[in-house]
Formats: sequence, C-alpha cells, structure tokens
Amino acid sequence: MYGIIRIPAVCMVMMLVVTTAIAQPSKSIPQVATKTYPAGGLIWKGESRQDTNWNKICEDTKGRIWYSGGDHWGTDRFGGAFEDRYERPWGFGNTTVCFYDPKTDKAQVAYELDRAGAIYSNAETPGHGKIHANIQCDSKGRIWTAGYLGSSYNHEFTNAFYPKSYGGGSIICYDPATDDTDYYGVPVYHGGVVALYLDENRHNIYGLTVDRARFWSVNYETWEVRQYETNGRFGLREMMMDKNGFCYFGNEYKGLTRFDPDTETFVDLPITIPGLRASCVSSDNMIYGISSEGFVWRFDPEKVEVEEYGHVVQVPGEGVYTPNICIDEDYNRLYFIAGGHGVTLAGMPIVTVLDLKTKKFHWPGKIDVDGCYGSVVGRNHSVYFSCYGYAQQNGRRLKNKDDTEYRTCYLVKYEPPKTLEDIR
Repeated sequence: MYGIIRIPAVCMVMMLVVTTAIAQPSKSIPQVATKTYPAGGLIWKGESRQDTNWNKICEDTKGRIWYSGGDHWGTDRFGGAFEDRYERPWGFGNTTVCFYDPKTDKAQVAYELDRAGAIYSNAETPGHGKIHANIQCDSKGRIWTAGYLGSSYNHEFTNAFYPKSYGGGSIICYDPATDDTDYYGVPVYHGGVVALYLDENRHNIYGLTVDRARFWSVNYETWEVRQYETNGRFGLREMMMDKNGFCYFGNEYKGLTRFDPDTETFVDLPITIPGLRASCVSSDNMIYGISSEGFVWRFDPEKVEVEEYGHVVQVPGEGVYTPNICIDEDYNRLYFIAGGHGVTLAGMPIVTVLDLKTKKFHWPGKIDVDGCYGSVVGRNHSVYFSCYGYAQQNGRRLKNKDDTEYRTCYLVKYEPPKTLEDIR
C-alpha cells in the first residue's frame, strides 16, 4: 500500500526567530578531557580492522550505552589500509554491536551483525560493513538496528542485482537479558538502511534505504512490510520521528514533509528549515535538528513552527559538518561535536554546548577525533559520542605493531561542567 503525496497550494513560509551568539571559538581553545572505549571485535592478525561508524547511539533501560564499529572495505573499493581483506573470515564488511556499562566502566561486544543478519559476505556480496541507521532501545530493553553495505560503489545504488550484489540491510532485534537475536528480514532488497525509528504504539519500524530512496515500514508483530513510492522525492539519508509516531523528511522546497502513520499520507508543511543531518526529540515533543553545514534549529510539530539558533561554531560561511546532536533536558542544553571530514576551525572538531535558556553557544574545547556520528546524554549527565579517529588512551595516540598511529572506532565519554560559566 502506498502513501499519497499531497502538496498544499500555499507558499512556503519560514516561521522562525533568529537568535545567534556573536562570539566564536578561539583557535587556541584547549583540548577537552575525555575517556575512550574502543569498539571490540573484528580482529585480524592481532589488530582491529574497524574503520567506520556512522550510526546513532542510545542508552538502554539499565543505563548502558550502545554503539558499534565496522569494517567496510567492500569488494570494489580501491585503496585502504588493509589490502588483505579477501582473506578475512568475515569477508567484505561486518560490524560489531557493543555496549558500555558505566557501573563497571567497561565495554564489550554483544554480537556481530553479519551473523545475526543472515548474510553471506564473499567476493560477490558485500556484508553489513557498517551501521548507518539508529541503534535504538525499546521500552523492554531490547536493542534494534539495521545493516548497511560495505563500501561497494558498484552496489550502492540502482544497478544492484542479485546474487552479485548486497542482499539488503537486515533488521535485528537483540535482547541483552537473554543474549538472543531476532532477525526481521530485509525491508527493501539490495538497499542499505540509513535511518531506523521505532513506533511502539503501532508496533512499527520505519526507515529509509539508500538504494532508490525507499521509505518503508515493518510491523514487527505481523511481519507486514510496506514500501512507499518516494523514489527520488526525498533523496535523503536521514529522517525524523516525533513522539506521536509521525515521520518527517526534508524535501526539495527546503522544508519538511510529514508522514501520517494512520492515514499513510504525506503532506508538505508550510515551513522551511536550514537542512537536516541529525536530530533529537525532547519529552515535550520538540524536535531539535542540525544541518550538514552546522545550522541548528527547533521544530514544533503542534504549532508547525521553526526557530533557528544559528551556526554551531558561528562561521555560517563555512560548511562545518556536524552529523550529531543530543539533549540534556535537566540542564536544558544541546551537545555537539562540530566538524569532521577535515573541516574544523581549531585543527580538530570542537565540543559545543547550546544553552537553550539563553540561546547561546559555548565551546569547552577541541577533541582529537576525525568525526562523530552519534551522541546521547546518559544518566548523571555524562555525554557520549560515537567517534572515528586515531586510537588513543589517556589523551595520547596509540601505535600499532609497525609503530604507526592508526584509526579505529570508539565511544567517547565527556563529563560536562555543571555550570556553563565554568567554560572560558
């Protein structure tokens, strides 16, 4: 069954209040103190072969933080640090799903995605080389996620064909209490999943696949799959969901399109946004978002209004790639790691705090990572970032057996100050 796209006959009107800070971070800001917890598994010849993590992360019902690390060197990817990928036992792409327990201050591997996702990774078929979608915890403490193909340029888009192609992103539900993994199949054949959201009231999982820009839903009780004809309509690698189960997508009008899960229809909303790369939702159903270039905003689904907060490091003329955002409602703050893919102001990405009371940005310091793709505020106000960058311990980069610094995937734990006045 397909939804109907409806475009209102009204002009697109931005409803916003622009509130930006004037200052910007100094190039000489200090490096913040953090602790790092490498994603385990995928060891080959005594060394980690993890080189990617693009997923969102979560805190479960017991206060543990779930994250991942993957090996995404696909069959036709040129270059890379490890040319012996044809020999690895997990083939062309695999991912470990891990968790960090603050009570023990230790991290461990829960499972491997290829094994749980019923996929054979070999010379013809890339494996689940990364998780690009959410890792999400439901009310029962179960962990949901879905796969994304190893970095295979020939297989990612519409020239996919089976069996010489990626089978598709598998949906996995893992129960930490029983160590049981349930496989819910592939919602769109060949398509790597780039977004995944749970609607427990309707027993639905919603998501996007990169292949042909498919939006889909899976009822995890009836196993019914629905694909909606959005080919090229959204063309994005991200979506949002509010507390009522309504889904939102960026559209070609620089605005938002809303999907109603009860009527299965799409409506273009009479607003515009700076762009969508990451988002989080507050308990009172306010959606906070950030664009790929680093512009922060808030969307009120009930009033259908947008408020802009400005640029994450106050350089609107530069695209400071910031694919992460999380909220601490008790402290009334948003957290980011601003910068990645080589785009920074201080030689490294910058830990950024937005005070939602004053609507001003604060910059505690820079952080030695290549990029951050997931973030969450845990209990006791600790902030966690899922990062890719040089392996390090106690603020010092580590070296491999060849005496060379190397990159890997890890969780960063940052303890923010209680008062923002402590940030200079």
